[in-house]
Amino acid sequence: MSRLLTALILLTAFVLPARAADPDLAGTWFGEIATDRGPMEIGLVVSVEKEKLVGALKTAHGDWEVTAITLKDGLWTVAFKGSGNEGQMLGRITGNRFAGDWTSKMANGTFELTRSKNSQLLRDLTQ
Repeated sequence: MSRLLTALILLTAFVLPARAADPDLAGTWFGEIATDRGPMEIGLVVSVEKEKLVGALKTAHGDWEVTAITLKDGLWTVAFKGSGNEGQMLGRITGNRFAGDWTSKMANGTFELTRSKNSQLLRDLTQ
């Protein structure tokens, strides 16, 4: 019984730090925003550094810095800035899909991204 309790305590110790910077959003995402100014392909690259999610948006206008990523009640907020623009993406992850509302100084609309293992898509987007 004490071995089981020790194993559960160790398991909890390893799992809790991983949740501190919830990795559900970590990875490479590719898709499109649909706004009042028209559609635009984008990529989102998120990684975990020092138990914090960091990233960049890859756009036809260049790379935009992700300034903050938060999660509250299943709703992700990804704040960004770059090329005279700033805004945020508010959305939910369902399977390999991250979708929701896009708001920025330049345009408002929606976004839909799919988790991708193919980083060539992001290279093609920014060339």
